[in-house]
Amino acid sequence: MKQASQQEFLKDRKYLQKVALAPAQNLSVPGKPSHRKRLIRRVWNKFGGLLAELSTILKIDPAVAVAILCVESTGRGFARDGRTTPPGRMIIRFENHIFWKFWGMSHPSNFLTHFKFNRRRPWRGHQFRKSLKAKWVTFHRKGQAGEWKAFEFASSKHQRFSMYSISMGMPQIMGFNHQRIGYESVKKMFDSFSRNEKNQIIGLFDFIDCANSKMTQALRRRDFLTFARLYNGPAKAAVYADRIETYCQEFKELTQKNVDKDVSQRILA
Repeated sequence: MKQASQQEFLKDRKYLQKVALAPAQNLSVPGKPSHRKRLIRRVWNKFGGLLAELSTILKIDPAVAVAILCVESTGRGFARDGRTTPPGRMIIRFENHIFWKFWGMSHPSNFLTHFKFNRRRPWRGHQFRKSLKAKWVTFHRKGQAGEWKAFEFASSKHQRFSMYSISMGMPQIMGFNHQRIGYESVKKMFDSFSRNEKNQIIGLFDFIDCANSKMTQALRRRDFLTFARLYNGPAKAAVYADRIETYCQEFKELTQKNVDKDVSQRILA
């Protein structure tokens, strides 16, 4: 990976902040669409303008950009949790085992009083409690309210390392990756991602790396298996590659149907 000082990050291209988030033309999906088609419609109709511009920069098919965002996110970067200030709180996931790595190992007694995780499968068994008398809570089952309670409590122990330990926004990029996507501090990444979904999407494609990275090259040649191995790891690379291919093909089919419909309407008119 190139050093941050040598790489031009997408987030530093100020003109991208002026690029329209939505596309010039929305995508319509007739009938009762599947979950995939609904997600494709939501992603394109809300973010298609930006995705088209990013695709031009990275020299990839816009269908590929749409597919990546669909597979790696729910198409939403903020929770609809009743917060009065729009757009709500950024979607996060607090990872106990990451907080252990950055803070807990140096404060084992304090950490183990409040946090649990499965040592053999550290991504499982996440619980927390605020005091010795409190009950352990499996907070990943509590939606964003649970994630934020765990994160805010961890922040009272160590703010920077608690931010290292959350995945942020639509692309769910971990805070400890802040330098990889061009932020000199995790706080600046957190504030930027909390501001809007545009910054989150730009962060995703900075993570993929616009500077001719192996991931970008794989996407250019539609080698989704190599991309998935690099982005998601080797364990389920074939599964992720198949999902990307499926979303890519469905987006192309839907756009072609929209083109055919427009042509038909012009002829009838």
